[in-house]
Amino acid sequence: MASPLISFIIPYHNEPEALLQACLESIEALHLAKEEAEIIVVDDGSSIPLSSPRGTKLVRQEQAGLSVARNTGISQASGRFIQFVDADDCIIPSAYETVIEQLRKDAADVVMFKMTQHHPSATSKKNIKKSPPMNGEAGGSFLLRHNLRAAACGYAFKRDILGDLRFCPGLIHEDELFTPQLFLKANSLLELNVKAYFYRQHEGSITHSNSSEKIQKRLDDIHFILKELRSLENPLLKRRIRQLTVDYIQLSWTLTYSFKELRRRTKALRQEGFLPLPLRCYSLRYMLGSLLTLL
Repeated sequence: MASPLISFIIPYHNEPEALLQACLESIEALHLAKEEAEIIVVDDGSSIPLSSPRGTKLVRQEQAGLSVARNTGISQASGRFIQFVDADDCIIPSAYETVIEQLRKDAADVVMFKMTQHHPSATSKKNIKKSPPMNGEAGGSFLLRHNLRAAACGYAFKRDILGDLRFCPGLIHEDELFTPQLFLKANSLLELNVKAYFYRQHEGSITHSNSSEKIQKRLDDIHFILKELRSLENPLLKRRIRQLTVDYIQLSWTLTYSFKELRRRTKALRQEGFLPLPLRCYSLRYMLGSLLTLL
């Protein structure tokens, strides 16, 4: 029996079932034959166990977090490509058809697309761009030459390039560690000019938490990711490490508004050799941040 074209992996933990249903309906609206699509919902220890959604493979596990839920989904997937979808988000069918077209062509190991916080109608044509795919280069070259959107829901990728790469359990911003390593494994990457994914922001999410403990956890995890990426000793990661360093410094201030905390964390970066940052024209944000590290 032939493998499905694509496995959609949906981690679920206590989200409103109406949002999960909307997510599933957005996938079911795609022009995919039944044998082309595999939908895997991983219930990560919800307080009220999720009833099995129609037409999906439901996997239950004790609560272990998003990273482990995604890893569980990977272990269950049989599709040639994998697409992660958060349970409270949606695929935008009219735009994602362009992604499917590239997957059917076997055009690249990774097919990237844009994400949006504005949910257009599923039948809207405004999202569809006729411009050709951009880049078409190896993933490592892309990392060196372009800015990275690390969100793991922002691309579909070939399952067989994963090897033993998995998400690191317990991390916040786990995509920042996973995505660069995945791109290093990709021999070809396409970037599509379509908004194919609706991302729903929640003030209650951990990245919007104001608790001191969770803020420290966020910052500590980014610091850990920086050190992990550098430990790979791959020059193709230099640009991403530098930009993530600027993000980390900025968050150290905007999450705490504490000069003491900012000094403590930048001092550690200097001692570890992350600072000062070289001046590069990656972005205006990076230019300003790198200039400040020279002061």
